[in-house]
Amino acid sequence: MATISKGIKLFLGEKELTNLQEIPELNGDTEAIEVTTLADEAHVYTDGIKNYGDSLAFKFLYEKAQFIELNGQKGAGEWKVELSDGTTCTFSGTCSVKLDGVGVNAALTYTLSIKPNSAMIWA
Repeated sequence: MATISKGIKLFLGEKELTNLQEIPELNGDTEAIEVTTLADEAHVYTDGIKNYGDSLAFKFLYEKAQFIELNGQKGAGEWKVELSDGTTCTFSGTCSVKLDGVGVNAALTYTLSIKPNSAMIWA
């Protein structure tokens, strides 16, 4: 059976954040290190370190209290994404928030950007 997005949660420490609308790609890509020698007929690569990207963008429906709380978050936090099947991804990172642009007759949203500073642990 397919796992769907309904029920995905994001936690800061033990606190579940509400009104989550979108999550980014998680787990990153392994960088490639070129190890080609003069004897090789084509470029040869080996795996380097994992790159999660500069920041992970989570989109939320605006709610004043949570927006203000996240905007005041100082230092690294412990983050957990919980998928609807119970799989979790935990990591630490610093965050910033910004109010998204908005047009006529649209809901207010904001983006929480997290800069990971640890490995992502899947369980």
